[in-house]
Amino acid sequence: MELPNSDVLIVNVQSTPRRLSIYGQVPDKLPQSGIRINPQHTGNNGSNRLEDFADYTPGVQLGRNQAGIGSDLYLRGYALNGNMQLDGLLDVQGFYLRDPATLDSIEISKGLNSVLFGSGSPGGTVNYVSKQPHFSPQRSWQLSAGSPHSVHGVLDVNQPFAQSDWAGRLLMIGQQAETGRANVGDDRFTFLPSLLWQTDQQSLLLELEHGRQNREYDFDNVFYQGKPIYNVSYVDPRSYAQRHMNRVSGTYTRDWGKGWETLLQANQIDAKRDERWIGFAYLPAKGTSLPGYYRDAQYTQAQQALRAEVSRHYTLGISQHQTRLGVSGHSVEIDLKRQFRTGLFTLDLFNPTFDFPLPDADKLTKRESITLRKERAAYLQHHAEIGEQWGVHAGIRNSRYQADYTSPTLAFQETDADDTSASLGLTWQATPHWQAFASRNESFAPNIGMDKNDQFFDPLQGVQHEMGVRHQHETRHGKPVKSHLSVYRIDQKNVTTRDPSEPGALMLTGKTRSQGVEANLSIPISKTLMVNTAYNYSDSRITENNDGNTGNHLHNVPRHSGSLTLDYAPNARTQLTLGAVKVGKRPGDDANSFEVPAYTRLDAGANWQLNRKITLKAGVRNLLNEDYVAASEGTDFIVQGRKRTLTLGLEIDF
Repeated sequence: MELPNSDVLIVNVQSTPRRLSIYGQVPDKLPQSGIRINPQHTGNNGSNRLEDFADYTPGVQLGRNQAGIGSDLYLRGYALNGNMQLDGLLDVQGFYLRDPATLDSIEISKGLNSVLFGSGSPGGTVNYVSKQPHFSPQRSWQLSAGSPHSVHGVLDVNQPFAQSDWAGRLLMIGQQAETGRANVGDDRFTFLPSLLWQTDQQSLLLELEHGRQNREYDFDNVFYQGKPIYNVSYVDPRSYAQRHMNRVSGTYTRDWGKGWETLLQANQIDAKRDERWIGFAYLPAKGTSLPGYYRDAQYTQAQQALRAEVSRHYTLGISQHQTRLGVSGHSVEIDLKRQFRTGLFTLDLFNPTFDFPLPDADKLTKRESITLRKERAAYLQHHAEIGEQWGVHAGIRNSRYQADYTSPTLAFQETDADDTSASLGLTWQATPHWQAFASRNESFAPNIGMDKNDQFFDPLQGVQHEMGVRHQHETRHGKPVKSHLSVYRIDQKNVTTRDPSEPGALMLTGKTRSQGVEANLSIPISKTLMVNTAYNYSDSRITENNDGNTGNHLHNVPRHSGSLTLDYAPNARTQLTLGAVKVGKRPGDDANSFEVPAYTRLDAGANWQLNRKITLKAGVRNLLNEDYVAASEGTDFIVQGRKRTLTLGLEIDF
């Protein structure tokens, strides 16, 4: 399973295009915390989503994001709300469970550096690094099956073309699966061909991706009379969700000599969703009868993203420098048609039955809308290495964000704002084994709407301060000891809250704060046993608010959480892994009206290499089949963690 045990970010581990890293520097030069996850290793425990293994990382909690139809995490107390990156550009927004088999790695950066990533959560960002062609022949076929019912297959063929600068890769991935929740499946298909042209001076990468998914909207569970209601599904078997996504991406790099390089990235994503939601609308103040909710919805989504950058490496005396100047932008347009109604039927809280007729079209409320959101920016980043000990990292970015809403009867601008953000970091290589770092990163995110004076809200603004140390030294067992310790504080302002002078109006007086300590330690006990540990302490609070929540803890964020992983390799062909995640109790909502209980989850995995070409894999997630709350979102919804998942797989190289 080889779960993450380092605080560094690694980009492009295979021979891929000579494009510039989104971070701009090698891992040990970055003045903030982050981690790289290898999804091929973590998937050995029956995991097939980012949320299934990211909680082994300190400072990471699972999120809800529309009841599981898209991936989401909380980083250092703040939800990403599905705002993921793919190779440094905005990934599909609003939905899509990206299959880990399409990815080379997953980079989690703690504390958002808006200079590089633009708007987003102050807690950080997730960047998916896709599998791309390289110049070593590679062909593999993987098949796994498990319980709850699942069949997952992967065909991965990489082939350089003889005596040329071209290489191609084809990924085909299919899955038919149940999630363990009644009437909620997770069927997927991905077709991803890519083509690479690479010379000593330049490279061009072209990618196509077609994805299909059918994962019903899960209305999750509820917290009732002081405890969660587990193992009840409020999803009608007549629900469905057909989703299609097509992506075209291109990356071009050029080395002009004398330290000058250019990068151009672009992608176009078109997506459609046809969904029927049948479940409940909200948890009533009393009683066990849930008001039913019915919705038919059709989405058409068009999304573009672009990054253009010029950089130069140069030497001044004993110092090495890199300067990057770039522009970036993206737009997301969503055309939504929906027909819905609340209260046409009811569901029993403890024993929901779905024997009611579906509503006629004339009983439904119809809505149509088009939303268009754009962000454009220019940025400047500089890194300097002074001698062999000091590194300085600085940047500045100016972004403009616009959002528009249109319906058959109404059209208005939702926001029009700009923000200038900066970053500053320092690393000190005190000894060959010890490094200290400190950084200050600013972040922003748009605020939709206007105040009582019809003025657009200024964007949310966050500032993270972080200090930490890294340590690494070799051992006689052939593997290094690695450790990382950091302390951080994030302050966010311009949070919308109730305006006491006018009912129904909002104002920007809200503030939040998240501070804590994170630690990682990886120790090779012997040549065959590796121990990886992680711990996080978090104190996340609402510091100013007009809704009566001042001083409360932010929801879904535990004070204490951690993980322990044991990797045992008795010989070169066998690897056994046992992992444990511990999450402390945490508030269920920002009003702190209820508390979600703590939980401990055990996972296990094993790999047996039968010969040079055949590997057998087995995994168990939630080994003890514990009932637990993975995430909470408001007073209505809690996300039950996945039940025990068993997986047996075979990988064949050919």
